[in-house]
Amino acid sequence: MPKIIYHIKLHEPTEGKADFFFSSITAIYNMFTVEQIGAARQTLYQQSLNPGDEYRTKFCVVKKEEVFSNK
Repeated sequence: MPKIIYHIKLHEPTEGKADFFFSSITAIYNMFTVEQIGAARQTLYQQSLNPGDEYRTKFCVVKKEEVFSNK
């Protein structure tokens, strides 16, 4: 069964890095503030993203993806 990750791509890199990967929406907000993402945590939950879907803000793109691995 695939696992879900959230890919954050910042429009303006922070410390030279623009791509970040998280196991949950909560994990995103443990690293970034609402102001850095451009949307509240609840907003992302309300989007009910499916794998492959993305949500764009003024500051980043949030994309939900599946990760496949061997057991």
